[in-house]
Amino acid sequence: MPRKEGSKYDSILPDVRRWLDNIERGSPLTAEVALRRLGRACELLQLTPKEMVTRAREDLKTFQDSLEDLVSRLEEEKKAPQYIAGISRTSGHG
Repeated sequence: MPRKEGSKYDSILPDVRRWLDNIERGSPLTAEVALRRLGRACELLQLTPKEMVTRAREDLKTFQDSLEDLVSRLEEEKKAPQYIAGISRTSGHG
């Protein structure tokens, strides 16, 4: 099943195409959910996927701290635990 065009997160596709294609081999639906979760994490962190990787490589502790801060912020906003877990797992935490 081909990926839907016109997704809100199409702008990050060039950076994550290979990763997403690999997920899609197993399940197109899982790939779509992963793209949305990663896209949302990028929005919340105000980073691109490439910037996430660069920051993690340069200073893993600081990047992990930013993810912990994001989790805390989402908890304060009373987001569902499943929502928080999905975003934090996709962005490299957990």
